[in-house]
Amino acid sequence: MEKKKQYSVKALSALMGLTISELAEKCGINKYHLQQVSCGRIKMSSEDIIKLSKYTGVSAKEIKM
Repeated sequence: MEKKKQYSVKALSALMGLTISELAEKCGINKYHLQQVSCGRIKMSSEDIIKLSKYTGVSAKEIKM
């Protein structure tokens, strides 16, 4: 069985060549919230995943919660 690739917030920001704060701004997500998600302090909402998916072009199923 093939393992699906999962992208973290840090990986998505690196993929786009942006800081986490810049990625948050481009996606319309509060930068402090996204930084907390990237540190593992809080979980990402499905709404945030959809926003990240739309901006990055990465499938929502491939984004780590």
